[in-house]
Amino acid sequence: MRDTTLTLKFRGLEAELLEEMVRLGLFNSKSEAIRAAIMKYALDSGLLSREDLWNRVKAHKRRGVSPNELERDLQSLEEH
Repeated sequence: MRDTTLTLKFRGLEAELLEEMVRLGLFNSKSEAIRAAIMKYALDSGLLSREDLWNRVKAHKRRGVSPNELERDLQSLEEH
């Protein structure tokens, strides 16, 4: 797995759409929206199959959290 860092400038409609997606809460950040767009394009173009994507999601290591830990974490978030 490789990491890539980019600096992008958006103007006009693209910039407005990114801002609106974050403002509406569709994404937490503009970076997250761009990542989702890349994945959608890869699926739409056939570069990545839905099955392959789902297999990668299922294979991703998950955080082991007990119900009590989850409740405590959620309460902590609500307090901030």
